Amino acid sequence: MLANTQGIADTHPQSEDGAGPVLTLSGISKSFPGVKALSEVSLELFPGEVTALVGENGAGKSTIVKILTGIYQPDEGAIAINGTPVSFPTAQDAGRAGVTAIHQETVLFDDLSVAENIFIGHAPKTRFGLIDRKEMLRKAQALLDRIGARIDPNVTLKDLGIANKHLVAIARALSIDAKIVIMDEPTASLSHKEIEETYELVERLKAEGKAILFISHKFDEIFRIADRYTVFRDGQMVGKGKIEAVSEQELVKLMVGRSVDQVFPKRAPQLGEEVLKVVGYCHPTEFEDIGFTLRAGEIL
Repeated sequence: MLANTQGIADTHPQSEDGAGPVLTLSGISKSFPGVKALSEVSLELFPGEVTALVGENGAGKSTIVKILTGIYQPDEGAIAINGTPVSFPTAQDAGRAGVTAIHQETVLFDDLSVAENIFIGHAPKTRFGLIDRKEMLRKAQALLDRIGARIDPNVTLKDLGIANKHLVAIARALSIDAKIVIMDEPTASLSHKEIEETYELVERLKAEGKAILFISHKFDEIFRIADRYTVFRDGQMVGKGKIEAVSEQELVKLMVGRSVDQVFPKRAPQLGEEVLKVVGYCHPTEFEDIGFTLRAGEIL
């Protein structure tokens, strides 16, 4: 049975260890000229847990992230951290409150060092108000070690590959004392090996007690790492609950407002001869022992 399919929250939601939500959004609305992006949505994030935010493009996911990170201001509603009302007039205010975001594409600076990219805008200072480069390098190395990144903080960013640049972006996001970590499509441009490393990072953050909001279109990711789910559709919160209590088909129905068989109706294809066969296909980092066949008239 699907829990909370109409967006009815538990009276006293708690994490597995009995803790209440570290972040609570209630009645959040946001409009733009001609568009109501969010309409009285709610959201709770719990310490040491991953909440998957699910929805089609245009459902309001990006808008809620921008509200949480101080880019947008809500027209209505309330935000509370550990039960205390807060507001984020700027991105700096969100950071000071312990909210950080890891985006699919974070702006970095190729001609700066790794350490400078991590601490740009909030570098440690000496007592004379100058940047303390020695302390910045020490803290950058500690952050890189924490996420398992084997990167020299002195290296210029342009000398790194895409995967390592992504790790620098993660270290930058964690360079504030974050209680709440938003991960917005963090695996979209990563290889299989790098995705596995991202999952390991999520587990480490959970073990540290971070409350994680994980946004992804990949259901395999959601069911692998999420503890809870919240579904947005057309700017409204339409469902929430424990991930163990919902199926992929039920999530799709919540996302699109109709059952899976209506979205992808069954048809009776006329299949022809085999036109492609793959057996034992491997790649050192991407996949292993892949095999399939494809026949004329078939969509695989």
